[in-house]
Amino acid sequence: MRRLSCLVLVVCVMACGLAGGASAQSWSGPNTYVPTPIYPWSGFYGGFHIGGTWGGTDAYTENGVAGDYWSAAPSGLVVGAQLGYNWLAGPLLFGIEGDLGDLGLAGSAATSLVSYSYDTYTNTDAGLYMSLRGRLGVVGDQWLLYFTGGWLGANTEVSIIGNCNNIVCGSDSIVASKSEFNNGWTIGGGIEAALSNSWTWKIEYLYYDLGASTISGRTTNGTRFNWKTETDGQLVRAGVNYRFGSGPSFFGGGY
Repeated sequence: MRRLSCLVLVVCVMACGLAGGASAQSWSGPNTYVPTPIYPWSGFYGGFHIGGTWGGTDAYTENGVAGDYWSAAPSGLVVGAQLGYNWLAGPLLFGIEGDLGDLGLAGSAATSLVSYSYDTYTNTDAGLYMSLRGRLGVVGDQWLLYFTGGWLGANTEVSIIGNCNNIVCGSDSIVASKSEFNNGWTIGGGIEAALSNSWTWKIEYLYYDLGASTISGRTTNGTRFNWKTETDGQLVRAGVNYRFGSGPSFFGGGY
């Protein structure tokens, strides 16, 4: 939460600065008003992105060995495409954007429980991901600073692999896994700027939470165990967008 609070504070300060610049007026004479030219952000756009992600998967047993707990730190390469639409209201931008790509999140960790001949670990893999988010931003000449947030889901597989070979449990092992599409949420922000009349580039940060899941499995000796897992993460990505044409603005003039 401290990271999110810092992000919100920084973006608010920058947004106030851009709003002031966007509302500035130019005068060529005592009675002549010249509107400040603003990049035509409104309308449909689409593009591609690439970046990195890092996160965490916490897992603990619900009915097994007391203190059996894991905390993995998966990471990976993010690639994908986005499609969206912008509306302008003066210096304010309202938009909606969707993503489709590969989250590339992968990693594993061993249990924190120290026990003789007890070897158990969890593994996380997240591939296909999608998001549908709103955007609220401030434009300033050829720059856009924005907040974004909404739904994010990912195809995630979490596995628990365990072996036990001591006087307490004898020779026992288990492989339990669950593959499902996890629905979660995301929030973040970014900055976008014009490369030409049709192309823009952007850098974006997102925090996402894929929620909790329960994994069940039966050992070779017939005992059933349940584990609860929770996965969240962050991603930073850079991308380019192509603007398909200007859409309507709520106000006329330079916007």
